[in-house]
Amino acid sequence: MAHFDNGADSTVHHKDDQSMMEHLVSLPKRILRYHELDDLTHMVLHSLSHNQCFGLKKATYLVDNPDFDHLKGVASFTKDECCLHKEDIWEKPECFVPDMEKAPYHHDIKKFLKMSLKKKNIDLHSDQDIKDLGKDLGMENPSYHCWHTRHGNHGLLLFEGEKELDDWHKKLLDNFAALLSMCTHH
Repeated sequence: MAHFDNGADSTVHHKDDQSMMEHLVSLPKRILRYHELDDLTHMVLHSLSHNQCFGLKKATYLVDNPDFDHLKGVASFTKDECCLHKEDIWEKPECFVPDMEKAPYHHDIKKFLKMSLKKKNIDLHSDQDIKDLGKDLGMENPSYHCWHTRHGNHGLLLFEGEKELDDWHKKLLDNFAALLSMCTHH
């Protein structure tokens, strides 16, 4: 599936990809506009995970903080819980938190707290260790992205797609997942 021409011209070829890119590039402004909202990180993860973007079945965002020796659950997405919130979560973003009150996976992940993987010298780029963690979190065939964040912490996105993402979409998700670290965690 070709997405961009080779060379300097970066023209999007597929209408779905153009719609996805429009949605993705709107996220930084939304983060700035709604920076005081509770669960903004969760909303951004939902935006990345919905079908209009990457079409994920399940996703979990964790922060590994070696200084405090913890790996903490911050936000989650499971397609099964999308029926609980408004179709367009950005239309009335203040409704998202109350809408998600009855979301069990969301609440389980927010309570998730383990010892830091980095402090235990587990390589955050080691396929098997991270995939085992994803399976512990209920994913059958997890993929992941890991990145450095502020204050020596590490962001970790574990996810499972409805279908396998091609290399271009994996690279996009890797880059846009870093937006999760730019949200304030309440």
